[in-house]
Amino acid sequence: MAFLRRCHEAGIEVHLLRHGNWPQRIPLPSNAITTDGGALRWEEINTPAGMERIVAFTQSVQADAICSDDEFMLYWLASHRHRFEPRCTVLASSAEAIARLMEKSEQVQLAREAGFQVLPSWLLHTRADADSVPASSFPLCLRPTHMNSVTPPFKAHRVDSPAELHAFLSTLTWTSPLLAQPFCLGPNLVLHGVRSTGGEVLALECFRAYRKYKGYALSIERMNLPADLRQAAERFAHLANLHGPFHFDLLQSADTGEIFFLEVNYRIGGTTPKVIHLGYDEPMLALAAFGLEPPHRPPALRASRRVTGKRMLAGQIYHTLRHGAGMLDFPQHSRLRIILSGLWEFLTVPDAILSRKDMRGSLFYLRRGGRM
Repeated sequence: MAFLRRCHEAGIEVHLLRHGNWPQRIPLPSNAITTDGGALRWEEINTPAGMERIVAFTQSVQADAICSDDEFMLYWLASHRHRFEPRCTVLASSAEAIARLMEKSEQVQLAREAGFQVLPSWLLHTRADADSVPASSFPLCLRPTHMNSVTPPFKAHRVDSPAELHAFLSTLTWTSPLLAQPFCLGPNLVLHGVRSTGGEVLALECFRAYRKYKGYALSIERMNLPADLRQAAERFAHLANLHGPFHFDLLQSADTGEIFFLEVNYRIGGTTPKVIHLGYDEPMLALAAFGLEPPHRPPALRASRRVTGKRMLAGQIYHTLRHGAGMLDFPQHSRLRIILSGLWEFLTVPDAILSRKDMRGSLFYLRRGGRM
């Protein structure tokens, strides 16, 4: 939503085609949206009929560019780039580059080659592979290596012993290997960058998630980007042939200060609204990466010192009140301290999406979250 609002400020008409099990017609989710093209049903995705509907919609609104915040949708659009361009630019890396990065194991290989530090890693193809993980490596953090490959789905999960690992795996079915790494407590660092189709890195800035909830970056602030991380990130972007906006998720050990690669996202993502609020103009940089100019330059962004997501923050306060700190939360403090600091942030730190200029969008965010 923050991305769309910034485009609207630049005089760009925003036309929305939703995907998923939405009603075909709903009130416009934001004042920044000009046209709601309805919902692309799950059963239409990755079908010729679904692609025809997307192409027809872009033609009906005379779109100059198209993008998505969903990994598979972005890959699908990039795979059919010829159906849109040159009239309508697909704001995405090549389909080949995306297909490679959809596998977390490929990301880890590229990260090592680029110069990032990577935690010891094991790929669990079957339950039997759990026996290959040394007992000295526990506790572990498990993550899927491919989107939509695990049932029931999860982002990350901590296990403290081999027995707990086997027990957890017995509750899952998965089609792509799970990635197991030693659990490391600390803040996430998020590196947001943009690389042009000509290969130039237009921007690369670092943000620190000083508060995390269920492994997600809840509250973030700017931080200086160390030179070695900049070099590794730029080399990774070149090796992976990334185009447009991307961001790296890194993890800093609270004990040693070491910084480890977790993953890269080749799209606008969950921290995009937050970094825009901190003054990083990802929407305008994304357009520039593909040689596009908005109708006019929007006003300069007013940067906050810190930013949070109050909807999720309220969820953390409630969860901590009932159950205490989650295993993936940071920092790990007493129940009382987490609740009091959360209430203080709720009152003093601005939200990334709430805006008096877009009351319709703010109400939609409060009801449903930021994704459309």
